[in-house]
Amino acid sequence: MKTVSFCTLGCRVNQYESRALAELFVRNGYEVLPFGEHVDVCIVNTCAVTEESERKSAQMIRRAMKLCEDVRVCGCFAQRSGEFEGISRLSGCGSKGEMQDFLKIDCTEKGYELLQIGHVGAEKLCGFSGSRAYVKIQDGCNGRCTYCIIPRLRGGVRSRPPEEIISEVKRLADSGYKEIILTGIETAAYNYMPLWELIRRVAEVEGVERLRLGSLDPNVLTPDFIRTVKETKKLMPHFHISLQSGCSRILRLMGRAYTAEDAKEKLLSLKAARAEIELSADIICSFPTETAEELKETAEYLKEIGFLHIHAFSYSKRPDTPAAAMEGQIPEEEKKVRMRYFLEECEAMALTRLEGKVGNTAEVLVEKTVKDGAVGHTADFCEAFIKTNRPLKQRDTVKCTVLSVKDGKLCCEAV
Repeated sequence: MKTVSFCTLGCRVNQYESRALAELFVRNGYEVLPFGEHVDVCIVNTCAVTEESERKSAQMIRRAMKLCEDVRVCGCFAQRSGEFEGISRLSGCGSKGEMQDFLKIDCTEKGYELLQIGHVGAEKLCGFSGSRAYVKIQDGCNGRCTYCIIPRLRGGVRSRPPEEIISEVKRLADSGYKEIILTGIETAAYNYMPLWELIRRVAEVEGVERLRLGSLDPNVLTPDFIRTVKETKKLMPHFHISLQSGCSRILRLMGRAYTAEDAKEKLLSLKAARAEIELSADIICSFPTETAEELKETAEYLKEIGFLHIHAFSYSKRPDTPAAAMEGQIPEEEKKVRMRYFLEECEAMALTRLEGKVGNTAEVLVEKTVKDGAVGHTADFCEAFIKTNRPLKQRDTVKCTVLSVKDGKLCCEAV
């Protein structure tokens, strides 16, 4: 039997697309092995959201070429760069599914075929291990954020029909998946119907116990959306917000379509809908002209709202974006100093919220079993270790008591 492996970098959409590709290979007689083993075909699904993402993507391509003669590269870094020596095939962001024609490779004079951005594919995945399953509902972005190249690489918004999404969710539920994550490059931009209406329809699928969403723009938090959060108990009480800053001046320079004050009002309304809601967010530190005081303003802003987790990263210049040409670029050493401060503030905030859960009960979806117990996530997306002597298996939902917090995780005991 021929073998294939996958190295996936970046967002949940890439995770989804890699698993969809894996199914195509399995259907054609391949065995999927872990990345790092010698295989017949190796797929590297790349990311270009930051300079560091591109560096890691290039590193993984080089590593793959040492393990396999047939290396195929796809994703945003592949779409942006378009030049790689020694690979078999290069795919853009929207046509990864065409790699199913892997038995015949029509090479150009460069040595590979470049596939251009296409429509949202009807990729479907099933039969792979895991406690949760991603369902891609849209691709592309119409945003004009001054720091981002993803719209140029992924193209404009294209959404999947709701009937297709519901059909895939049903198939996943029938296969034993209890938790579904609706995701996309800009999840909130889903435009076949309001996102809140799609949420209600997916929640009606029999067998789905937990429903989550990919990262959300604050502007999606309309009264209808918040009402849906309040009334749809299958929708888990954790939301990841594409916030980027808590300073209105910086948000304006970033090209974000809201002020810090508007976002705060919406987020507090969301949290008021259900007492157990937790939030996480993306934050860009050291954007051009941002002062140390403005970064502190963002830190205090996050504390006032109350966030469980912050995915923070220093601003990275992206080619041909307005922000790359802005005056007031922050020196790299200063970025490192600011990041250390900001991460310390965020870790302290997270610890306070986690410690507030000690003594409470929680339901944990088991993701893997370990010695003396299992690990998984609570409904509000806290990572948890369950101490128990009773046998557990992947996808079990276990009611627990939270005993303590250690290394950013809840230590629980099965009830």
